[in-house]
Amino acid sequence: MKKMYSTDNAVATAIAAYQHNNRIILRTIENGKLPNRQLVEDYLDGRGGPFIVNDFHCKEAEGIIQYLQQTMVMQTLQNKVDRFLGQMTELLANQEISNKDIGIIAWAPHLADQYQKKDRVREVSARFERHSRYVGHVRDKITIDFTLIEKRYIKSMDCWAVYGADNDNNLIFYWAKTLDKVCETGQISGRIKDHREDEYRGNARVTVLNYVRVL
Repeated sequence: MKKMYSTDNAVATAIAAYQHNNRIILRTIENGKLPNRQLVEDYLDGRGGPFIVNDFHCKEAEGIIQYLQQTMVMQTLQNKVDRFLGQMTELLANQEISNKDIGIIAWAPHLADQYQKKDRVREVSARFERHSRYVGHVRDKITIDFTLIEKRYIKSMDCWAVYGADNDNNLIFYWAKTLDKVCETGQISGRIKDHREDEYRGNARVTVLNYVRVL
């Protein structure tokens, strides 16, 4: 028989489970920790768990629900709707969810985290986009002070896309095969491979490096 739960309570419980599992989503038991879905379902069914859902979780749940719904509206206006976000917001629009929906709801805090990170990257990147200029000339070898804006692992390339800026607010991009080649802040050296306008970042001028070393 299908069980029904308050959507707000389910999201608040998902937040508590997410925090308990060190802000990651577990699908199976790992190091003695239960999957997020099981933690949420056990708690909602009155079987208890390794946490207590309190007013803080309930307040945060209100914010996450509103944030994800607003994100969905923006994606709809841009005609770039993410399918999973669509599923999530469709559930969040209801006062109650069923037990079969817990697996999706358990992802709500993680999904909000991911979109908030993207928002922060866009906000920081926007500060540089208008004023960024190309550094040096193609094939020049340069050494610069570098501050990371974003790193993303690209599975198809089996490496990290590293995006940041130098001390003069010029945007820099390079590929890193391993994490130790990803500079958070400090000096890097490399050879200028290309100068290009990035259509995904307001056509900002970006200097592309290769053979990068973290100094």
